[in-house]
Amino acid sequence: MNPVIRPIPVAAARLLRQRVLRPHQPPDACVYPLDDRPETGHFGAFRDGELIGAASVFREAPGPESAPGAWRIRGMATDPGVRGAGHGRALLQRCLEHAAAAGGTEVWCNARTTAAGFYGRHGFRQVGPGFEVEWIGLHLRMHCQLPNDA
Repeated sequence: MNPVIRPIPVAAARLLRQRVLRPHQPPDACVYPLDDRPETGHFGAFRDGELIGAASVFREAPGPESAPGAWRIRGMATDPGVRGAGHGRALLQRCLEHAAAAGGTEVWCNARTTAAGFYGRHGFRQVGPGFEVEWIGLHLRMHCQLPNDA
């Protein structure tokens, strides 16, 4: 069965972020600075009508030297009970499509080391050394060039 991916309200994304990514932190730890921008995309993966995955994509450069077409994936989370069933892949694809449709040229993320293999299998490459995120653990900066259809 193909995953059902559709836009979701930011509040739904925040609930899943906390449940899966930050269960020992308060709800406000799952509010990201660019959540409410009109161009931000929040997408959910559904199984039998239940939200079992979420991801957000923001227009945000990883640093001042970055191209203006940079987008960031953040808050990518799938319920542990459905991992490996294609929901994460479908969420990632939808985020990439959203960024590309808005003129994006690259997408990046700060991936937990446990998720780096997932991103690598989908065209992302590590940039720079790993770094520690307080209360969460070791992360890797990963980038993916979007196709140039011009």
